[in-house]
Amino acid sequence: MSSSKDESEKSTTKIPPLMWAFTLVLAVGSGVGGYIIGEREGQQNAVDQIAEQIGADGTDGAGGAGAAGDGSGEAEEPQVKEVPENVEPGTDFSPAKKQDNGYYDATIHGPGSPVTSPEEIANTARRDPADPMSQGALDAPVVIAEFTDWECPYCIRHAAETEQELIDEYVDAGLVRIEWNDMPTQGPNSVAAAKAGRAAAEQGMFTEYKKAYMAEAAERGGHPGFSIDDYVRFAGTAGVPDLAKFREDAESDKYDEALEKSLEYAQELGITGTPGFVVNTEFIGGALPVQEFRYVINGELKKVADKN
Repeated sequence: MSSSKDESEKSTTKIPPLMWAFTLVLAVGSGVGGYIIGEREGQQNAVDQIAEQIGADGTDGAGGAGAAGDGSGEAEEPQVKEVPENVEPGTDFSPAKKQDNGYYDATIHGPGSPVTSPEEIANTARRDPADPMSQGALDAPVVIAEFTDWECPYCIRHAAETEQELIDEYVDAGLVRIEWNDMPTQGPNSVAAAKAGRAAAEQGMFTEYKKAYMAEAAERGGHPGFSIDDYVRFAGTAGVPDLAKFREDAESDKYDEALEKSLEYAQELGITGTPGFVVNTEFIGGALPVQEFRYVINGELKKVADKN
């Protein structure tokens, strides 16, 4: 990456943190996939610049942090700083449904229904009762469709620094459901790690495996580059019951098509940097501070409550 490009990226200090929502909608609306949002490094530089500007009240120097917009620096809507009192939480915390063979369908991927226009962006929510890679109530008013690469340092940062707070505040309360979408973009290690994650999901231990993986990945830093023996060790920590099956599944090609289709799905939406999050009708790009997620989630909860 050239020095002139570095300077250009690092000077992006007035971009509202959620302006990628506008880019995502453009990508979906025009049917353009591929590299719309930009390189991961450029995206994260902008995110890091914004995070540094956020004050105790959650606003940046332009007064627009956390608000989706068109890049003009003006917030389209005021930030919703609290969970709306009249929102109804979901109550269906039923575990994912097993297949007839006693295992879970770890090949699940894609949206709940086709996304062919900006108005259909909320269709990224699967709400599949058989999905073993989700967490939260099936009928939660807000679904976060997370697009993640197991090798991505920023995805690991999000898992280590932000996600548990969202789970404690919103997922456990029935307000948010988180659904995983593999986006393996960093070569063979990304694919191998994604296959291991699905091998754990097949035995119903995806969340526990992810926690074990991300905890050590955060300590290692950078691109962890774990081996199959590491994956088996994480599976043991997570309590995956059949480690021999786990190893066999993780080293097989049984998830290859699902991973390929999952990556294609993300790129068709115009998502090219990880992590990326579709929160009902809004998009968050990068490992943003938890407060920025709160603003978006609360705003989406308000939209749902206002319709009822």
